[in-house]
Amino acid sequence: MARCEILRLAYHYHVPAWRRPDGRVVTSSTEGRFLDSLAVHCDELICFLHEPRDEEHSRLDYVFESPNLRWVSFGRHASTPERTLFPWRFTRPFVRWRDRLDAVLLRGPSPLLPATARQAGGLPLAMLLVGDYEAVVNDLPQPVLRKAAIRYWANWNSHRQQAAGRDALTLVNSEELYQRWSPVLPRVVSVRTTNLLGADFHVREDTCAERPYRLLYAGRMDRGKGLLVMVDAVARLVARGENALLDLVGPAQPGDPVLTDVARLAADQGISDRVVYHGSRPIGPELYAFHRRADVFLQASLQTEGFPRAIWEALANSLPVVATTVGGIPLVLRDRETARLVEPRSAQGLVKGIMDVVYGRVLRRRLIRNGRRLAKSNTLELQTRKLAGLLKDWSRPAGRRTQ
Repeated sequence: MARCEILRLAYHYHVPAWRRPDGRVVTSSTEGRFLDSLAVHCDELICFLHEPRDEEHSRLDYVFESPNLRWVSFGRHASTPERTLFPWRFTRPFVRWRDRLDAVLLRGPSPLLPATARQAGGLPLAMLLVGDYEAVVNDLPQPVLRKAAIRYWANWNSHRQQAAGRDALTLVNSEELYQRWSPVLPRVVSVRTTNLLGADFHVREDTCAERPYRLLYAGRMDRGKGLLVMVDAVARLVARGENALLDLVGPAQPGDPVLTDVARLAADQGISDRVVYHGSRPIGPELYAFHRRADVFLQASLQTEGFPRAIWEALANSLPVVATTVGGIPLVLRDRETARLVEPRSAQGLVKGIMDVVYGRVLRRRLIRNGRRLAKSNTLELQTRKLAGLLKDWSRPAGRRTQ
């Protein structure tokens, strides 16, 4: 395969990395897979990533493989206020590298995206936006005054991000983000984001052959993902005589006690033995073992989403999906018979979607088949090649003049 080569590409996001005593650099598997795949299309990929806090070391489950991928420390993964008030403490390494770079890719939203963009000087700058801080504030488990402060900061960060985008190529991974940014920024392009490799696919024709049937959610243990709605749905299923279990797999979110609330709600409903949190697993065989024993995948997000990478992983592992109609989910899945879509925040709606899949054999097999076919069009290899092509075109002076 021919390479869409960019000589030296700089990259920043707030996911941390760390150099082990053996010299190998580790990060989270969600970040590491993406960067290794992108490095294929670069002469050198310089990743400006933070060093982890003590509690974050356990989440660094991926070893970088690409020999042309270099980690440059952006300092300790400090608090958001510290990164916002004192950005120069973190961006100094980027300034030292600036004259050796050919282009810059900043993933966002992120606290240091605006400051790093300002330091880019005349370098070709691209932003890859995969979320919206302002859209998730209402569901944060914070006191009223703290939530108001977070909302103010999110609005400020968004305006600074918009200022950076005036001279940048802005890549967005959902129709919702496209609708938000295309009226105010000059160059906005829709892309897809995924961590799914071509080797990850697992073919099976059907699920739900045995009881109990297993429901699965794999992703961040974030209140906004609708975890409490899932527990409520399981309680309603059990009350109807259904033999159902719910497996939860993914990293806990600092500052969000949702797993405590999940355990409390399950206990109150008498279903503690039917809701099991298995901790975090790296992307790959350890995570996909849960997909391959599950019967239905749940994505009960409450608010905006780009398009959850977890859905791509479920589709690739031949799991029928029940998901809520938020963000980019219906835009990708509706009218393609690839998932059962339900309204957000409704446990009863989620129950109906689950029952439709569990007892609808023809529907279920069609969802599995169509979902796997759709996922094959969105592997990491394909998407990073497209992304690299966009970045290469943008890094050329002629390309920037014509976009």
